[in-house]
Amino acid sequence: MSDNQTDSGRRRFMKGTGVAAVSLGLAGCSGGGDEGTETTSEGTTSEGTETTESTPTEAGSAEDIEEGGIFNFGMGQPPNNINPIASSSAYSGVITDRIYESGAAIDPVNFEMHPNVFTDWTSEEMDETGDDDQPNVRLLFNVRTDGLTWNDGTEFTAEQVVWSYNYLLEQMPGAYVASLNAIDEVSMSDESDWDCEMILNSPVGTFAFDQFGIPILPKHKWEGVSDFSTYQPYENDGPVGLGPGVVTQYQPDTSIEVSFAEREGEYNLASLPWREEVNGIIAGGPFIDAMRISVYSSESALTQAFLEGEIDSLYDNIRTSSIDEVENTDGVELVDGFDTGYSHVSFNLRRTPLDDLPFRQVLGFAFDDVYWVQQLQRGYAQKGDFVMPPGYTAVRPETSNNAELLTAPATNAFDFRQGDSPGAVDVDGVRSFLTEGQMITGEGGTYAGFDYPGSLTGVTASQTEPKHEYTFGPVESSVLRQSDADPDQEIRVDGETITSINDGPLTMFVDPPQDSPQMAKMTENWVSMLQQIGIPVEQQVLSFNTALTRVYSEENFDMFEMGWVNLSPFATNTLYGLFHSDNADDHSVAEGDDEENNTSTSLNNPMGYGLFEDATADDLISTARTSLDTEARNAAAREAVEKIYLDFPTMVTMYNVVKWPVNSAEWDGFLGDIPGPGSTYLGVQMLQVHQAGSGSE
Repeated sequence: MSDNQTDSGRRRFMKGTGVAAVSLGLAGCSGGGDEGTETTSEGTTSEGTETTESTPTEAGSAEDIEEGGIFNFGMGQPPNNINPIASSSAYSGVITDRIYESGAAIDPVNFEMHPNVFTDWTSEEMDETGDDDQPNVRLLFNVRTDGLTWNDGTEFTAEQVVWSYNYLLEQMPGAYVASLNAIDEVSMSDESDWDCEMILNSPVGTFAFDQFGIPILPKHKWEGVSDFSTYQPYENDGPVGLGPGVVTQYQPDTSIEVSFAEREGEYNLASLPWREEVNGIIAGGPFIDAMRISVYSSESALTQAFLEGEIDSLYDNIRTSSIDEVENTDGVELVDGFDTGYSHVSFNLRRTPLDDLPFRQVLGFAFDDVYWVQQLQRGYAQKGDFVMPPGYTAVRPETSNNAELLTAPATNAFDFRQGDSPGAVDVDGVRSFLTEGQMITGEGGTYAGFDYPGSLTGVTASQTEPKHEYTFGPVESSVLRQSDADPDQEIRVDGETITSINDGPLTMFVDPPQDSPQMAKMTENWVSMLQQIGIPVEQQVLSFNTALTRVYSEENFDMFEMGWVNLSPFATNTLYGLFHSDNADDHSVAEGDDEENNTSTSLNNPMGYGLFEDATADDLISTARTSLDTEARNAAAREAVEKIYLDFPTMVTMYNVVKWPVNSAEWDGFLGDIPGPGSTYLGVQMLQVHQAGSGSE
């Protein structure tokens, strides 16, 4: 089982409950081992990452399972393509993760790393040095070729693994830059006991999760592809991979079918011995003939299709407004899980005044967390704070001093500043925060009426003093003059209005209201609060795929709402991929006559965080990424997470309380009490779901 089967290592954009989201990471299930750690086909490697305690659903026996049937699945967005290295869409991943595999696998219960396409591996430091004078690391690994072929029946060899890595190193697709940057070379090994070797330019404590989590591409399909971004696998008798499925129908706007029964050749990865040892996992699948995916025009239509029995399940989560109805419907149930990402609003730090920390922090003061979580989400969400979800406790700052998860005062620095009446923002307090030159840097104090005890890990914000001077004067901008918020003053930045500086108000990209009705109400509320303060903001409705291009390819935005899923429980690859300057476009290199110094590669850090000395956690992220000691790595990760929180390039708005709806009358084998049961670990579900009444204990 690779990340292709669990989705756990790949960061992806997706639409989640109330907001569009993205899936972060690698297309294959990967995992990490400490230096010198060696695994075998029966072994595991644990990263020591603590997670929220849970008891996974008990598994039945595979011996009596009746195979067959088509599992009908629904999505509220179409895949933008099924090229595994050109798309970061979670909806594309629903298909491609059934097709492609990677070297190592992570299980969703213990977060231990297991062999997958690679049967075993070891690592050793070398005398040569690479990045920042750190020692190069040699990884030696063997490749599983017995019992495994490409899904078109073509023979699979270790040489093809080497070719695949070198092709990706040549192409450097943006979705995998975070992992590929650490690789110097991959070749066949001269060691008699090993098939292949990989040279890393610095130690990476989570190499099995990161470098071994990259999808393996077939040479016989990709060898002549000079530009990966334009390649369409389905138009070239594909996609072809090592996974259990084949795409037999592809009409992306309406329906897609992934067949397991029609796969050619051999596939034994679902029967590896370690799978039988993990609580809740059923080895030996897939047990269904096919997964039939229907695409619906909106989240409302998707939910209705499930309630009416048109589909057996849907991607990620049920809308909070429909939970009660599902609970009262016969023959269906909700599978519990916890979030593997977060919903967020993020800011373009290249633009004034979003380049200034106190202004960004004020945006958080105007976001009514109680209205969002308790009223709109009906309590089926947790208030957001850090860029690591609460299930990944080892890499959250509270762990540094045993503070209360999610409720410690240091996690509430940017909570809503309520005025004299419920639901009203403290306009005077927020304005004073700006005009008095205040900012929350990690030191204890009272800010806009709230006491803040100081940072949990001891870190401080990158910026030490305001970049701009803020004043308030007469309302001039048309967006504020016409606003129902009726502000009495408008902000000035160094004496100028924002509309004068930027040729218009700040623009917030939002989903179509029919796609995310709860987020539409929240954004309307938030914009109204900002306008009351005197900040000119307007909304612009964009489709999900259009927003992906504007934000992640062009970096042409002020603020946008979206979300991440499939974050790494080990944090390092997530932090590097989303918040390190290596993965942000500094707009210094033009590609083509009309690119305006903007690379065409989609990078996962569109905010530009890390490009500026007064907004960066690069050093902490690099320390965490290169540490081979688990405790030291987690400690550095916690500091990086809190520094990002204080620097506020992104505002984490919530974590989902996951309720995944399934047709339990006709299907069984679902695994609950794990992260992302219907998203991150959807691949696990598809390997073990089976017709109800068979294989149960």
